[in-house]
Amino acid sequence: MEATAPLADTDLRTDEELITAVVGGEVDSFEELIVRYQPRIFGMARKYFRNESDVEDVVQTIFTKTYQKLGSFNHTAPFEHWFMRLSVNTCYDALRRKSKRHEQAITDVMFENETDDAWHNRLGSIPDPNDQEALDKASELVHTVLGQVSEKARIVLTLQELEGRSIKEIAEITGWSISLVKVQAFRARKEMRAAVERFLSREERL
Repeated sequence: MEATAPLADTDLRTDEELITAVVGGEVDSFEELIVRYQPRIFGMARKYFRNESDVEDVVQTIFTKTYQKLGSFNHTAPFEHWFMRLSVNTCYDALRRKSKRHEQAITDVMFENETDDAWHNRLGSIPDPNDQEALDKASELVHTVLGQVSEKARIVLTLQELEGRSIKEIAEITGWSISLVKVQAFRARKEMRAAVERFLSREERL
């Protein structure tokens, strides 16, 4: 009797092979997809949500939706694009349902690439990582500003500035057209700048 061939190592099975196995009834193969993508999805979710319980809830929702919709994946594009689009949309839906905005760590974005000297002077310099007081002040600004921008602006800022995604990649992930992504990116910065202006004006009146 021939010896049974060992199962292929998880790392040697492509996403598409795992998906085919799951759709074909090999439910345990879905766990391999979870193991493969879970660190990345947790990392992404933490950029949208401050509370760890919210992060865990949305990650669970993402994988539940993925399992339920896996049969609709048509293999015409990489699974990663399909999966990240579903994940971002799930985060977007969760944000839209919540009445309170959540913190996003985009302090650097607010202080980078300032060409207007007067504007830069009003903002102050980039916080020194060793200056806790400056970091606290910058964090307060981030909390206030991110609480005033729209969900779409938050998604664009997170994907483009935090994750370093290109316009094309953002379009693939969100399902928006490239031209719409460009418009949303412009609006996101405009919203952020207006929110910072309101914050600084309020501070000057105190």
